[in-house]
Amino acid sequence: MSNPTLDALVEHYPTIIASMPATFTSHQFILELARRHQRPYIEALYEYRGTGNRANSAPFQVLHGLLAKKLRAHDALVVLVRDNEPSTNIFGQSNQCALWKKLTP
Repeated sequence: MSNPTLDALVEHYPTIIASMPATFTSHQFILELARRHQRPYIEALYEYRGTGNRANSAPFQVLHGLLAKKLRAHDALVVLVRDNEPSTNIFGQSNQCALWKKLTP
C-alpha cells in the first residue's frame, strides 16, 4: 500500500544517493534527505506523530526506520554492507544503523 507522504520523500532517493559519499550510513542519508527536503520530511514526521503509546510516542524512530528500509528497494544504486554500523542518531545518541555502498553505473 502506498503512502503519499512517504512517497514524496522516497522520490528524491536517487538524487540524494548520488550526492552521498561512496559509503554512508542510513543516519547520514536521512539527515541529508531531511536537510534538502524539509517540508515533506516535517509532513511525514507529523503523520507519524501518534505512533507508539502516548507516553512513548516515537515519530522520529518510526519514520527513520521506514526511510532506511526504503533504501533496500534502490538495489540498482546501493548495496547493504552491514546492518550494525556504529553511528550517532539525529539526537546525538550512540546507536547502530545500516552501512550502504553506492554502486557504480
